[in-house]
Amino acid sequence: MLLNIMRAKGNAGIAQNFEVECTLPNDMLEERNIKFLTPVKIKGEYSYKNEVLNLVADASCRLQCICDNCGETFEKDFSFKINENFIENYNSHSDEDYLINQAGINIDEAVSDNLLLSLSSRMLCREDCKGLCDVCGKNKNFYKCNCEENLSEIERQEENPFGKIKEFRGE
Repeated sequence: MLLNIMRAKGNAGIAQNFEVECTLPNDMLEERNIKFLTPVKIKGEYSYKNEVLNLVADASCRLQCICDNCGETFEKDFSFKINENFIENYNSHSDEDYLINQAGINIDEAVSDNLLLSLSSRMLCREDCKGLCDVCGKNKNFYKCNCEENLSEIERQEENPFGKIKEFRGE
């Protein structure tokens, strides 16, 4: 999404409001089993001063995710903040800043970088997700099994491929 900043350059130091939608490619989140269900809506302001354009915005979108605990597909409203600098050339500022080109600023990279940094390392369908039974594999959010009650500790370790983990944790 190209944002025209000519008005900001002509009015140095004065904040300019903006509201745009940015369509990001689904393949950027493919490794995490996350898909965009809506474009990213971005609302904020930017100002230009001393060859630096500062952009501050709130962004939001709807995602489709797979729960890291139970494997169920779920939808989630996701919001994050953006606060980035755009510069005329890299020689005068930090490597972390984005470049201003002649047509304006392309905010796609800044939006995708901030979205990736804001995502939780574990996506859960709900905070209290119980996950899968490590014996029978049933989703404990929907089914109550008696596997833990019916197996002795020795049987659990023999039949459960994850039983050895308890030894490493000292249980």
